[in-house]
Amino acid sequence: MPCAPRQSVCALLDGAVDAALVPIVDYFAYSELRMIARIGICADGDVTSVLLRCHRPLPTLRAIGLDSESKTSNVLVQVLIKEHFRLAHQVEYTHDVAGTDASVCIGDRALCAPPALETYDLAGEWKTMTGLPFVFAVWVVHRSNPRVEEILQILQATKERGCQSRRHLARLCGRRLGLPVDRCYEYLTNRLHYDVGPRELEGMKVFRELAAEFLKPPISSEVRVLPSHAKGQVLPMLERS
Repeated sequence: MPCAPRQSVCALLDGAVDAALVPIVDYFAYSELRMIARIGICADGDVTSVLLRCHRPLPTLRAIGLDSESKTSNVLVQVLIKEHFRLAHQVEYTHDVAGTDASVCIGDRALCAPPALETYDLAGEWKTMTGLPFVFAVWVVHRSNPRVEEILQILQATKERGCQSRRHLARLCGRRLGLPVDRCYEYLTNRLHYDVGPRELEGMKVFRELAAEFLKPPISSEVRVLPSHAKGQVLPMLERS
């Protein structure tokens, strides 16, 4: 079922779908969700599609406009402003972007955006700060779903077909956005990756801890995974060293 990522968690919780690709902050928020297949949308460095576009130098920012399409990116920019850029003054975050000093820009709009005075790639800045990949979204099911093994097989096969079709997808993307096909292919192949391994899980853990103060209601304290070889297993978060 076609669904924007920010709406997919509602479709899953309402029972309209069996599995959904949900933003990482929604996965954190609902303890009844379980990650399956360890498939997600990840970036290990600059992603080029999740940006902070500044109209004045970053140290002077007072107000940042948030993106209505991405709760995860909105939380990520707040984490980076506090923990990475360490601005000494208070910054206002608003969904009313008019008159702000900078704005979060994601997806197609980011890929096609004209140059700004200063531009910061949020996934790249996360990698600089932590040394870890950033996970934007993961595939999840409701913990009571009895069809986990079947869904796992479907998702794995679909991921493989998608990866094998990246050149075709790049042509479609380039035609739709008016971008060079090679740039779209490089984005799908080198900027994004789709396996959530140990480093990605560690990145999720660190982000969950740093993001906790910016999220309401309180988020879950564990990464909950249903691997194919251990249905129902819950993997708790490890304490940061």
